[in-house]
Amino acid sequence: MPRSLFRWTKNIWSNTQTRLVLLISTAIFFLILTVGLASYYSSKSVLQDQLHEPQQQMLQINMELIDTYIEETNQVAINLSLEPSINDFLKSPYQNSYENVTRIYQLLSTVIKNSPYIKSIYIYDLNQESFVAMPQGFSSNKLNFRDSNWIDVKDELEKETLIVKKRDVLLGQASHQSEITLFRKINMNQSFRGIIAINLDQRELFSKLTPAYHSTINNTWYITDQNNEMVYEKPNQTIESIPINQLEDLQSDKITEMVHNGDKLLVTNMSSSLTDWNYVSIVSQDSLLAKSKNIRNAVFIVSAISLILGLLSIIYLNNQAFKPIRRLKKLFKLNEDRKGMGDLTQLENLATDLISDHTYLSRMVQKVKMEATTKFFNDIYRGNMKSKEDVYEKWNLYFQKWEEDHYIFIIASIDHYQEWSNQFPESDYSLLRFAITNILSEVLSNHGTCECVDLGKDKAAVLLKGHFNRKELISPLKRSIALVEELLEFNISIGMSKSETDIGLLESKMLEARDSLYLRIFNGYGSLNDYDQYVNQKKQSTVIVDVPQESLIDIIRSGNSNKASHWIHSLNEQLKEQPYDPLKALTFLASIKEEVLDISMSHALRKQSKALEEYETMDLKDIILDLKSCSQMLAEEFNKIQQQKEYMICNQMIEFMKKQIQEPIGIQEIAESVHISVSLASQIFKEQMNDTIYGYFTSLRIEKATELLMSTDKKISDIANEVGYQHENSFIRVFRKYKNITPGKYRGQFKYLSENKHVRKMD
Repeated sequence: MPRSLFRWTKNIWSNTQTRLVLLISTAIFFLILTVGLASYYSSKSVLQDQLHEPQQQMLQINMELIDTYIEETNQVAINLSLEPSINDFLKSPYQNSYENVTRIYQLLSTVIKNSPYIKSIYIYDLNQESFVAMPQGFSSNKLNFRDSNWIDVKDELEKETLIVKKRDVLLGQASHQSEITLFRKINMNQSFRGIIAINLDQRELFSKLTPAYHSTINNTWYITDQNNEMVYEKPNQTIESIPINQLEDLQSDKITEMVHNGDKLLVTNMSSSLTDWNYVSIVSQDSLLAKSKNIRNAVFIVSAISLILGLLSIIYLNNQAFKPIRRLKKLFKLNEDRKGMGDLTQLENLATDLISDHTYLSRMVQKVKMEATTKFFNDIYRGNMKSKEDVYEKWNLYFQKWEEDHYIFIIASIDHYQEWSNQFPESDYSLLRFAITNILSEVLSNHGTCECVDLGKDKAAVLLKGHFNRKELISPLKRSIALVEELLEFNISIGMSKSETDIGLLESKMLEARDSLYLRIFNGYGSLNDYDQYVNQKKQSTVIVDVPQESLIDIIRSGNSNKASHWIHSLNEQLKEQPYDPLKALTFLASIKEEVLDISMSHALRKQSKALEEYETMDLKDIILDLKSCSQMLAEEFNKIQQQKEYMICNQMIEFMKKQIQEPIGIQEIAESVHISVSLASQIFKEQMNDTIYGYFTSLRIEKATELLMSTDKKISDIANEVGYQHENSFIRVFRKYKNITPGKYRGQFKYLSENKHVRKMD
């Protein structure tokens, strides 16, 4: 049994929860106990302070009253010592003179009658040891005077002038009584000649003292003399008399506690400077501290109950509350050497692993979902998801909580993307697009639910669903544009579609938002472009026919940069004066730049030309500046090289290449066409065109093949033969090297992005 109890106790203590409950219970126990004891002793101290002051005042009043009586009696003694009859009595060798004794007797009788608290008076002659007293009369010898045993006080009066003390007086052989006597010495001619002893009436002396029973406080008090003899006592029935020796060590004017017969007493002491008497007041504390004791006992009981409840809680936790924990331990099938542990600390690592795995999987699911939703929107935007059924299926998979409601699609496009991309590192592109969608969703949060989309490059989008009026969105969208400029320090323009409820038409809403952005060419950077405005401008547009493209090419080839600048300026004025279809205007301007770059002597410059993609994010002002810069640069270049003989040779070789592009010719045939050696032809061509003959000829073939891929439906093998390649695989390999894509895929992309498809979508 003891061993089982020890094992049970050990298992309980090994449990973390049990230790916690025990520590909390113990802490509560000591806390309540400390508060109870502090309250008890604080109340006790306050009560003692409140009791001490009235008791001290009472003692002070009584002491002053007694001292007044003693002082008056002392004055009587002084007056008697100065009386001539008493002086004659002390000086005369014949003291039994009837006349003198009679005068003294009458004097003493008069004094006693006039003072209610003087009982008798003795005059003692030290030299002749004789007495004259009232009422005893004259006695010539101390042996004949019954009350003469006090004369030893003369030794004390050698040092003191006045002594007041209580003494025993013999009344007979078997009886005696106590007297309070004032002794004062009589000096004559600076010598101690006699003593005046005045016996006081105790009943009269103490009759006016404040009695203890007049107070509501249960107390008693005493008066003791300088020899610690009891002078006066006012007893109390509820407080037993205290032996006089217990009052010897009391300190004056201080509170003292003592225990007498089981009673706790509070003692207040005060001393008289006149009589050296001690005035002592004793108060019982038991009745006064009864309520405080009850509170203290109640606190002890509450503390014990809290500790017992803590122990009961421990037993309950181990027998009831930890049943699920024990079942969990069995479920996880812990090793045998770990089953004896009292709590779930052995499961901490397992729980940590489970939580970590769950967190990791949750993040992965969230990441995969974000990537999937981004791909979903991008597939719709780029036309890779054709049927509505596919859209409905994916939408219900990714957005199950969305309810059918009105929605619009909003695209934010970074203005002048090419210039913007040179200002920021590529690693920040996606982060900045995320910042744009975050600002949009925050501003639009009061108008509906937002789903953010990253469309890549310059575009970030938001799908807004809810009950709203499109006109209500104008102000927050303009605020978004201003916030992007303020916080991110670059400009964006926004395109907004019309509202719709059918999610299957999401692709058309995306294209509406994209087409709205084409208005940026006329509205400028930081503009908000609505699809209705785009449709209206398209209806009012005129065809651009006033300025033929070929004339600019001729001007550039002639090397006249000023005339080229004037030509572009005239085009700008025409575009500003008349309403034009934004997309057609962009396409027209992009085609001008591509034609200009096509005549450039730099193959690298021609290869990098993506004018339409570049101009989509620019306004008309910057497009015109770009065309002017490019045209002037090329015109100046042509002006410089037209005067050189080598240029003519290079131009002849280029014309030969264009005419013989279908033939499998090489550098030898090209050099022979201008009647120079292969090495010289290669050197001149490299210096003038910054490219090799083979590289330039190959680029011409690839560009010709590109035109055929876009404008015809001929087979890849036929196109390869038309541009001088006898084997289709060789052509595909070279085309991929220059375009980073196979000819077949290039044709497919062009068909999707061609102008005809743009026009068909808008119609």
